[in-house]
Amino acid sequence: MPAVYPMSVRSFTPKTDNVDVIWAAHVNDLQNEMAAVERTVGANPHVWPGWVPGGSTTWPPKTGTMTVKTPAPIANFGAAKTYASVADRLKAMQQQVTWLSLMTQLLAGQSGQSKPFKPAAAVIRAPGMKIPAGEGKWVPFKWGAADFDPNKMYQGGSNIYSPLTGFWDVSVNVWADSTVRKANDLHFVHVRLMRGSEEIAGQDSLIETQTWIRHRINLSWQGRWNKGVPIQVQVSQHGASDNTVDANCNISVSFVRDLT
Repeated sequence: MPAVYPMSVRSFTPKTDNVDVIWAAHVNDLQNEMAAVERTVGANPHVWPGWVPGGSTTWPPKTGTMTVKTPAPIANFGAAKTYASVADRLKAMQQQVTWLSLMTQLLAGQSGQSKPFKPAAAVIRAPGMKIPAGEGKWVPFKWGAADFDPNKMYQGGSNIYSPLTGFWDVSVNVWADSTVRKANDLHFVHVRLMRGSEEIAGQDSLIETQTWIRHRINLSWQGRWNKGVPIQVQVSQHGASDNTVDANCNISVSFVRDLT
């Protein structure tokens, strides 16, 4: 009788010694079912023969050229592997499926869609403060409140601390008065972003005080920011008749990706 596997599972009747006659058909049925199982499972089911995408696109690919066949830049990607048993191969597959599921959740979380994988971010503001005159006389903004800071990056004072090492996106907005309006005055305001003791970004503003225009400075920076390292926004002003001017600041920081 032809094998019924893999469409179904054949039922066999137990045989009793010295009672039942074992016919050739009985053995043939067993052989047919065994052969059907072997054909379905295949030869060497515990062995992964390996697979590498084909194609000639170099890495990193240009925009619009990447396909499933783009060669992967990973050492030993798709390399063949022999497992001790089918069970070991299935276990490895399940571990990889679980890892991919968690990574999918992480990537979804980095777009703000699920918990607890939301990326670190903060929006913090500094209220108006007086900036004394003096070229190169840098004064750090003192942060007054956090509009959004679940990772407690701001804990008072002038510093904001990174909760984890990674690639970050930082945006700073500064507003400053143009001091007493006086004919032919030029007023300068300088802003810089400090990472620890290192200046990593800066921006300047120059206006004629007669125009009654406020300084508005937008500063952005992207780069590595290590865990526990503070950043500050510092400001200086000079060139007009006032000794001090009012200034305030907002800062937005967003974690982009891990670099550890």
